[in-house]
Amino acid sequence: MTATDVCAIDYVDHVGIAVHNLEETLCFFREVFGAPQAEVVDIPDQGVKACLISLGQTRLELLEPLFPDSPVGRFLTQRGQGLHHLALHIGDVQQGIDALGNRGLKLLDNKPRHGLSGSIAFIHPKSVYGILTELVETS
Repeated sequence: MTATDVCAIDYVDHVGIAVHNLEETLCFFREVFGAPQAEVVDIPDQGVKACLISLGQTRLELLEPLFPDSPVGRFLTQRGQGLHHLALHIGDVQQGIDALGNRGLKLLDNKPRHGLSGSIAFIHPKSVYGILTELVETS
């Protein structure tokens, strides 16, 4: 097995949480868990507004849909608020996509795209034990 045969993970980058009201959720995490203020940004191509908050050594990405038929909007309708995805940091997203594709995993992205944390790509939950998994390469 060579280094290009695997998608080596450096660490958990963040955990994504789908919410109905980002500002309300952010306020909760600030008041209850002492989370710092966070910049909220719209990501129109993903149909969300989002922010990253740091809690100790971990980051949470809060996701609110910009419209009901976005992927996060449909997620909320089907499953309600809660864990949306697990994001794993890797050194090279394209290499990870290639390695996983060569193994036959179902990918939602065949090339990296820009996300809140840097270059990203998603792996379909059916390929990772029911977990929507995001690969992240920070710039």
